[in-house]
Amino acid sequence: MLIGYGTKVGLVPMHTWLPDAHSKAPAPISSLLSGVLLNVAFIAVLRFKLVTDTAIGPQFSGGLLVFFGIVSIAIAAFIIFIQKNYKRLLAYHSIEHMGIITLGFGFGGIGSFAGLLHMIYHSLAKSALFLSAGNILLKYSSTKMVNVRGMHLTIPVTSVLFFVGFMAMAGVPPFGIFSLSFQ
Repeated sequence: MLIGYGTKVGLVPMHTWLPDAHSKAPAPISSLLSGVLLNVAFIAVLRFKLVTDTAIGPQFSGGLLVFFGIVSIAIAAFIIFIQKNYKRLLAYHSIEHMGIITLGFGFGGIGSFAGLLHMIYHSLAKSALFLSAGNILLKYSSTKMVNVRGMHLTIPVTSVLFFVGFMAMAGVPPFGIFSLSFQ
């Protein structure tokens, strides 16, 4: 179940579909994929975690979630550094955040609460980022970061929204993801 639904969640090594889908999909679809589909698939993983915890104890499923969470965070973080396509960058960022959420639920206790809040904040901010990315694509006709220059002059509202969403996803105060790092 973890492999099947983990593919939909975008956990490494089953993550390969996510950047390809986001880079080619229209902005509203990418927004739905990142804001809704990833969370719904993760809720399915959590439902099976409850069954597994009841049957064989929480150490097994918690250990699997911690492992997949750490691997997803590490791989996605390294790939983010070499991305030149902003839609793929956002997709890898979703993989990283789903790893953080998975790690929180793997730890259990207060980590589960933090993971749930992180799911909510990620949904809202990432949806806004993908919708902003759609506006950027419409204006510049490119998903390459080197081709996007002077956004603050050409599309100022989108520029501000994209920057605010980026800061929220980076965990800068006063956004919710910042407060989760102190849980």
